[in-house]
Amino acid sequence: MTSIYNDSIRIPPLQSNTASDGNLPTLNLNFLTEADIALWDGKQYMAFKQLEGLHVIEVKGTYQTDWHFDLLLPDCFWLFFQFTGHSKRDALSHTALSAGEYRGFYSIRDTHNIQIKAGKTWMVLLGVKINDTATFTSEWPQLVKPATIDQPYFSSINIGYRIRQIFEKIQQNTATPYSLRSNIHYHLCQLIEVYHQDLKDKARSLHKEDIVIYNEAIDYIVEHYMDEDINKNTIAEKLQVSSRKLYRVFEGKHTTIHSAIQTIRLYKGREMLRETDMSVDGIAFSLIFRQPIIFTSNMCSALAIHHPKKGSSTVKRKRKRKTRVCLQKTGRENNATVVLFYQASR
Repeated sequence: MTSIYNDSIRIPPLQSNTASDGNLPTLNLNFLTEADIALWDGKQYMAFKQLEGLHVIEVKGTYQTDWHFDLLLPDCFWLFFQFTGHSKRDALSHTALSAGEYRGFYSIRDTHNIQIKAGKTWMVLLGVKINDTATFTSEWPQLVKPATIDQPYFSSINIGYRIRQIFEKIQQNTATPYSLRSNIHYHLCQLIEVYHQDLKDKARSLHKEDIVIYNEAIDYIVEHYMDEDINKNTIAEKLQVSSRKLYRVFEGKHTTIHSAIQTIRLYKGREMLRETDMSVDGIAFSLIFRQPIIFTSNMCSALAIHHPKKGSSTVKRKRKRKTRVCLQKTGRENNATVVLFYQASR
């Protein structure tokens, strides 16, 4: 039998052969308590908490079949985080979420159906009552309310580092009687701010020219070349472009993202050789070269070091040789490139 919990969510029975052993689940959000558990059958749980205009829903478990529930909370703005599993809202394809994605939406009608695919699921919905959308959107203009339920709006965004950081802080909250509502509201505003910026970045990325993407990627590499996990995917996520798009941009410049990262590391290595007392081994390890010989080999190769032929004017008299590595990034439409070159001078 379908039941209505706290006049806020309509919950059908679970299709499960597992009987609860009587032990309550360990809720992922620490401020949720036993009193907030709306459903529990031994493998899946749903928890719901209201905090003076704020709503928190957590659904987690392994579902043997597809399942759904209904939101009965109109006039709210929601952030829907799909950490694990797959879901859809109101049977509309443009509302689908996969693992590691999140999306915002308004409850612009009395009932919204949330459909969960069978398998492992962990999702969190955070909602806030909106009495005046004009005031709300004056602070976050990207969140203008759509005219109809069928209108595609508010792109799904990958759950990135900033979102996970805020969620870690949310999870640390406990069920304090006075400050909990203020703390959750503060963190929800942080999440809305991140989502608003993510939407702006995504809209901007759709109109970026290749040269802009390329230059922003180079800027990011220069700033984060010491990061061990820097790669095509991390750069693409930061620039809000697809990995495939980023690959094609670098391919158009006759280079690769890996080569650009290595080039900039070699440039920094050259600076460190000239300006510090660090050993070659120390520099190599600091620049994520696990074997110093690889760093040395790449440096020589990139600098195109070679011995002059006998009889040439370069060996008729002794002179000091100086090497210089130069990173060049231009904004000219067809000539934005990274150049690492060797120059010999008297």
